[in-house]
Amino acid sequence: MFFVQLANAQFLWYENETNTYQIEFESTDSGTFSTDVTNPDDTGININPIVSKFDREEGLSAFLKFDLYQPVTDFSGYAVTFKAYIDIPTASLTPNNSKISVHLSHPTVSSESEIELNFTVGQEWETFTFNFNGTSISNEVINANGYHFIKIGFANGTTSIPATTYYIDSISGTTDQFVDVASQPASWLSGSWGITFPVYGGERLDSEVAGGYDYSAGAQEIVDELPATGHVITNLTNFAKSYYFTLRDNPNVDIATEIDELLVPSLENEAIIFDVLQKFQDAGKKNILYISTNYFDRLGPDESDNADFNTAHAAWVTYYTNNFAGNEYLAYRDLIQGFILRIKDYADGYWLDTTSELNDDGHLEDFVQMIRDADPSAIMGAQPEGLYFTDENGVNIRVDSDGLNDDDDTDYKVIKFEANCTYQDFTKGHVTPLGQGAPPNSWAYEEFTIPAMVDNPWSMFEGNTVLKHAWFPVRERWHVSSQPIVFGIEDGYRFAKKLVTANAGVTFATTIDDVNDKGYMMPDEMLIMKAINDRLLSIPITDCVPYVRPDGAFLVGETLSTNSDDFINKSDVKFYPNPVTDRLTITRTAMEENYITVVNVLGTKVITKTWDNGTTTTQLDLSALNSGIYFVKLSNGNNYSITRKIIVSK
Repeated sequence: MFFVQLANAQFLWYENETNTYQIEFESTDSGTFSTDVTNPDDTGININPIVSKFDREEGLSAFLKFDLYQPVTDFSGYAVTFKAYIDIPTASLTPNNSKISVHLSHPTVSSESEIELNFTVGQEWETFTFNFNGTSISNEVINANGYHFIKIGFANGTTSIPATTYYIDSISGTTDQFVDVASQPASWLSGSWGITFPVYGGERLDSEVAGGYDYSAGAQEIVDELPATGHVITNLTNFAKSYYFTLRDNPNVDIATEIDELLVPSLENEAIIFDVLQKFQDAGKKNILYISTNYFDRLGPDESDNADFNTAHAAWVTYYTNNFAGNEYLAYRDLIQGFILRIKDYADGYWLDTTSELNDDGHLEDFVQMIRDADPSAIMGAQPEGLYFTDENGVNIRVDSDGLNDDDDTDYKVIKFEANCTYQDFTKGHVTPLGQGAPPNSWAYEEFTIPAMVDNPWSMFEGNTVLKHAWFPVRERWHVSSQPIVFGIEDGYRFAKKLVTANAGVTFATTIDDVNDKGYMMPDEMLIMKAINDRLLSIPITDCVPYVRPDGAFLVGETLSTNSDDFINKSDVKFYPNPVTDRLTITRTAMEENYITVVNVLGTKVITKTWDNGTTTTQLDLSALNSGIYFVKLSNGNNYSITRKIIVSK
């Protein structure tokens, strides 16, 4: 066993067993990294049941890379320590295949500091200490604010090494790797929960105002009813349609005359977005402005047959052809810059959508920098692509079923909110695309996404510290009032409480009423948001209902089993008709006593009934219920239950 006495105390950085993640895994080179795997030998110096694993590919070199939240600028008394296990017998170890090393590096400076040691035993845990005390750090690294990465190297050299499995645990170092939250641009979003207040812009805004929409009153309702919300996302551009703007005047281009008037609201209605932002600002809320970067030349099928749109599009092409030598990106960049200069005094952040194509064109980083130059104090939510959870083989984890009534056979990935570029301050938090079959309140988010945010609400990429922020639609489609509501009070509050108390950020994508109280938040959504607001303000803060995986929910590769000794076989319980108008029939094969509870999407119990033993059929009278989605829960006295979603249609 190799050991060196340390001069300074060590701080635990990374350990699965204790959920310690004070440094952040970023990437691998020629290998696969897995966490929470079974310890191959818990009888020696490492008794932790779960550890991390690195499967090295065959070749000359392989690395495991972590980000440091606190850069290393001084090696006085500095050391890195961890436990490691190599799955090679001691007799087969050689000077080459037994190498293990630690490298301190910087994302843009080529100079590294490295120490290399060797395993002395195989298939047994060893403690390695890499003592950098006395090692010099180059001025180039010091001037670049120090080393930002720690890399662990496995059998690196000039000789190709066969594929090898290693286990790593209890990584420690001399510096305390805490996040200095106060110094981070997104510190105000840490521990904040918010809502969305869509104002769509362009000719649509004029039409809505003419139809009775009162956005000013709707914003005031949010101020009055939701004082606990710390931020609001609203619009500079229409959601996913970059050609409708909430502002009219632009110092860089007179859009109404040089391009087309349908892209902007009237001068009178332009005042609406300023009034909305001012109300939120006066109430102490931060404003995040949504910008679609899917610039104008990319048509959707809903616009292709619209004569007015085609006229506007032709005018846009003429504009950027004549003024920007045919470069649409530069024209759109210039246009957005003009709007930023006008609205920056009301904006605390920007949320950039539809960035994949802009990134593919090689313009995303430049676009973000343009906004930073125009509004240096604002924070940015921008990333080129989504990240998803993977298994120990690097394969995406996918949800097979969301429950017993999941009729969608699409298997969807589980979103992971982490930094993946150097030009973001907070993760956009866009959930797994709904088109992939993922409900906005997926149970998988409660088992993967939210726990990862709670474990560490901050993330890092190449020295850039980023707040983890999630944005959850409340309905089955983003901001569409006619779609069924998905969140209830209990799961909505559970999502919010966990993320707020962990000091992450969370936003609910709420919807504007376009039928009754036009310009206000949908009443059913306000009811949920108000309950979340009041519970978060309570002293002591209200506990949330614990998460339980829904009956019939499982991942791809998992199997469902039903213990008939514990409860009736789920396949032997029938609910019909569904949809139902007045009476719901339930049949069962077992005849033990059961309890029936019907709840609405807000989590409110609307019907309870005891189903006595001795009968196989019962009926529920649903005639007093309004049309909508409900959940019928059938349980016994041993805490076993099944739940079915039903639709009441009158």
